[in-house]
Amino acid sequence: MRRAVLRKVTRRFMPLIGLCYIVLYVDRQNIGIAALTMNDDLGISATAFGFAAGVYFWSYTLCEPPSNYVLAKVGARVWIPRIMVTWGLVTMAMALVTGQLSLTVMRLLLGIAEAGFSPGMLYFVSRWYPKAERGASMSWIVTFICLSALASPLCTHVMIGMDGLAGMAGWRWLFIVTGVPAVLLGPICYRVLRDRPAKATFLSPSERSWLQRTLDAESEQTARTGGHSFRQGLSHPRVLALIAVFCCVTFSLNGYQLWLPQIIKEFGLTTLQTGWLVAVPPMLAIGPMLWWTRHSDRTRERGLHFAGAAGVCAAGFAVAAVFLHSPVVAMAGFCVAGIGLYASLAIFITMPSSFLTGAALAAGFGLINGLGNVGGYFGPQVTGFIQDSTGGFTWAVAAFGAVMLVAAGIVLPLTRRAGRSADTGRGADPASTVKEAV
Repeated sequence: MRRAVLRKVTRRFMPLIGLCYIVLYVDRQNIGIAALTMNDDLGISATAFGFAAGVYFWSYTLCEPPSNYVLAKVGARVWIPRIMVTWGLVTMAMALVTGQLSLTVMRLLLGIAEAGFSPGMLYFVSRWYPKAERGASMSWIVTFICLSALASPLCTHVMIGMDGLAGMAGWRWLFIVTGVPAVLLGPICYRVLRDRPAKATFLSPSERSWLQRTLDAESEQTARTGGHSFRQGLSHPRVLALIAVFCCVTFSLNGYQLWLPQIIKEFGLTTLQTGWLVAVPPMLAIGPMLWWTRHSDRTRERGLHFAGAAGVCAAGFAVAAVFLHSPVVAMAGFCVAGIGLYASLAIFITMPSSFLTGAALAAGFGLINGLGNVGGYFGPQVTGFIQDSTGGFTWAVAAFGAVMLVAAGIVLPLTRRAGRSADTGRGADPASTVKEAV
């Protein structure tokens, strides 16, 4: 029954969740493609662009915990559609920006609008998949994030093909076109999503009962050490450690994603060629990332898998930084870095649900995703500052790799500590140890 039930759950929810994640990352990262012509039109520097692109994460961070508090009260079915419609409208309104100030304000508003979506969806998935399958389900989410890179060439086509239509620049049309899907998907999510298996009409009564019992039993087991309250989710020591790790991940991820179009453009390529090349590293990362997360599921180990992926990422960025003057070698480095980066992200997002449950899980997801995304501000901002200061991206790319090594350095001691705890009998519940959780 297990396999049949989870297959039904996956068919019911994952295509829609995946499409929502693709739209999320397109709307979050479209500014990187728009910058290829927008920066000159608005007369903003690299530092100013880095600030405007990254300031999104400040409002996102501040609004994340309250957004997830509401989600824990009203359910994902109601709250996620509200988030999607709001961010879609804000994305479309970005077509009206006239300079650095208005661009910064709109990015702040986008952060407010999107706050709560990603941890809300991760919380939703944790309410439908048992722990043994949770890593695989989370890896599919990262797969969809990678697939969102296919929008890069499409965005460049929109920007070039619609340039001048109705007297508007192509980058303005880009914001309008990419904002529409989120508005349309909101009502669809409300019709399809269900907050828990007990309400799933697409499952038979026996299937609903089995899945709900399985998830409830795991929650009870985790609750012996994880706690159920929203407040406990905000103060759990492992949550605080994972915030630091996620700061490092988002520093590299968002600096990489938002600036890669401009880095590649300096290879002497056209805007259209740049759009296609930007999509290559994430697409190549899908296969290795899925294999690595499944291996993590089979071995029930997270920390070493995360550290290994982070090390691959750092090595790739090191190669790209050293050979940034050689486009072929640099792109190879970026591809290796992308494999490690997306694999580490896929491992990371399974961690909170291994030691938190209930409202504490919603709070933990919100706090980790919210405060951790502060790194998403510093990644783009530091890159812009380095570019203006040095006239190149070499040291910024090197910083992406160095920060991922720091993330690995935080996780590894936690993994060893969990192993010692289990050996001495202090970890009464294996599912609650950091070895599985981190």
